[in-house]
Amino acid sequence: MLPNTLWSTLLLAASTAAQFTPLHTSSRWILDSNNKRFKLRCLNWAGHMEAHLPEGLQHQPVNTLAKWVADQDFNCVRLTFSIDMALDQGLKVSDSFSTLAERTGAPADAVADLWSRIKTKNSWIENISVGEGFGHVVDALGSAGLRVILDNHVSKASWCCNLDDGNGWWDEAPGYVDSNSRFFNTTNWVSGLRAMAQFSATHPAVAGIGLRNEIREVPVIQGRDAWYDYILKGAHAVYDANPDLLIAMGGTLSSTDISFLRTKALDRSPFGDKIIYEWHHYTFTPNWIASFKSCGIWKSVTVGGTSGFLLQQGKDYTGPLWLSEFGFSQAGGPPERHGIETQEDYDYLTCLVEYVKGNDGDWALWAIQGSYYVRDGTVDKDESWGVLKSDFSDWRNPGVKDVIVDLFKVTQGP
Repeated sequence: MLPNTLWSTLLLAASTAAQFTPLHTSSRWILDSNNKRFKLRCLNWAGHMEAHLPEGLQHQPVNTLAKWVADQDFNCVRLTFSIDMALDQGLKVSDSFSTLAERTGAPADAVADLWSRIKTKNSWIENISVGEGFGHVVDALGSAGLRVILDNHVSKASWCCNLDDGNGWWDEAPGYVDSNSRFFNTTNWVSGLRAMAQFSATHPAVAGIGLRNEIREVPVIQGRDAWYDYILKGAHAVYDANPDLLIAMGGTLSSTDISFLRTKALDRSPFGDKIIYEWHHYTFTPNWIASFKSCGIWKSVTVGGTSGFLLQQGKDYTGPLWLSEFGFSQAGGPPERHGIETQEDYDYLTCLVEYVKGNDGDWALWAIQGSYYVRDGTVDKDESWGVLKSDFSDWRNPGVKDVIVDLFKVTQGP
């Protein structure tokens, strides 16, 4: 007789298999099997940190979280993972948590209590592996009608991202810099992407894989020409293992600049109609700063020059462009800013919404997690940028949806 947890996993997978068919691209659009536009309206969910498990399961059952995301009219989740997890999917979740305190510097008694609370809210998790845990979360999202884009956020399971966290640039590329590349083992990265593409074959809610979050070079020393060679290695790892998946690739400078495609287009022919591009935007993004944080300058000059040009149809570089991360502190502010904490965040957000609405772009808000299992040595550390409250119960700031409501509409298509 199969264990109950395995039965539940098989049933979830079977139910999602009947719902989903592969997505593909045409010009700047993502389409479903009926060639109808599928606009990505996504919420990010962190799963790339040391616990090797998507955040928040100590607070809510996974089905409750999946239903909440779907009820807010999102249609997908960008679910992050580490290469550490991808290459060690057989690790028991219980074993991951038994060493979590030692690996993160968190108090052992607090981590033990954390694990107990996870088992209370999600009893299916007690005896399974981290790969099965990810699979259960993916299938729960699928059962709620949501697609999943897996995102390789880091190699070493940890928080990120800056130029000294060791996860920024391929270690085999010219101009090795230890501070930026010491964990970015190119061979392991390719193997990890292949492993997650194979994983996705049995979890049909997965619509695609992002090759690497926020690729970032040390200027001058690490040249952008290497991007073409290594991004193709990653794309082949995914496509050769599972050709049904979309393949998302971001530019350099932390997914804020892919301007080099204007003069040297990427050969996407080996991957058929599966390539999409992604970009990120925050108040600290270089092209926002370069615009003097002027919405008019940013919309008319800087964003178009660094990534928005990809939406021009009929060009060698034309393709779907997905804003796979944008976010801001949601700790609270006055009613005239819809509860958004600072005027700077409000100005940035309203400008971004105007731009994405005007292009009817695909997007993903950062992020669902209202707290972390462990971050900076603290158990249950609050995340003020989280869409959900620290207990994952509901919107931290309900006014946010009023500001982004127009992004949910589909106004353009092929």
